[in-house]
Amino acid sequence: MMDDSVTQDLSFLGNIYQGCMEIARISTIQYHYNPRTLVYQHDKVKLYHYKSKVKKTHTIPLLVVFATVNRPEILDLFPEHSLVGGLLENGMDVYFLDWGYPDSDDKDISLGDYINEYLHHCVEHIIEASNQSKINLLGICQGGIISLCYSILYQNIKNLVLVSTPIDFHTQDNVIAKMFRQLDVDALTDLIGNVSGLWLTNFFISLRPFELVGKKYLRFIDNIENQEWIERFLRVEKWLYDAPDQTGASFTELIKDFYQQNKLIKGEIHVDGKRVDLKKLTIPVLNVMASEDEIVPVSATKELNKYIGSTDYTAKIFPSGHIGIYISDKVGKSMPMEIAKWLKKRK
Repeated sequence: MMDDSVTQDLSFLGNIYQGCMEIARISTIQYHYNPRTLVYQHDKVKLYHYKSKVKKTHTIPLLVVFATVNRPEILDLFPEHSLVGGLLENGMDVYFLDWGYPDSDDKDISLGDYINEYLHHCVEHIIEASNQSKINLLGICQGGIISLCYSILYQNIKNLVLVSTPIDFHTQDNVIAKMFRQLDVDALTDLIGNVSGLWLTNFFISLRPFELVGKKYLRFIDNIENQEWIERFLRVEKWLYDAPDQTGASFTELIKDFYQQNKLIKGEIHVDGKRVDLKKLTIPVLNVMASEDEIVPVSATKELNKYIGSTDYTAKIFPSGHIGIYISDKVGKSMPMEIAKWLKKRK
């Protein structure tokens, strides 16, 4: 008879084998969404309109703008329990911008192009389709930077919601900013053109290797018999490694002007010749932060109120991390509910 230690070792090896078989399925996993329709496309950029889950209680459309750095699916990764689903359940009229997958032909697309060309055309389409003069904008992370700049340069945004959006890139605990300050981004983009999404994914993982590699996969093996948990895990893994490449021009601007020179709070950002003056942001602003965010620490965004001209400013902090804020049970449905409640007060 085998002793208990040998039995446990064989069981563990069996779990590892089963785990490897499960990981091999990632490429076959399909994204699922709340019901939506493609309503507009410009080059690789797509605009979706979601079908209402309940009677709309807010007639002003809300456009959700995620970062170009990752796929926006994280916002609707688990349709029954997602930021988008929560907004729909709270009566929001939701539109969703998908930046697509840039290729070598897109290397010269700049932040100005994302703001003045792609985002602006999407906003115009929504305004025309909804017969509204203004819409609400929800920008997330780097998508928040794009949305913030847009809201200053154009007069067709009624309310602005920002989630995990960096404002001051030189705070003491901003680890990513400190690392990017040493990056010779011109040499990088001159060498390879666009910046690989996989390279960026591995860069972010390298900030917390034990938690994002070792600890994560140990939990995976421990839960190998829990099929529901495994399916959720694999869907997140698919999303994590599905990062689009970054256009050389926009990535260079982001690193040099924002991370390295901190031009946003200095009032030195110019988009196609127009200055982005934070004091000209006078519309209502909701600034949402994650208390455990290591990508965009609270310190990098909490001082927004000091720089903008709005007299209607609200800050909310949720107990979660940079990605967990969209998929964790800790935040759950509370964040979309708070966003919807805030917007409904500002019709």
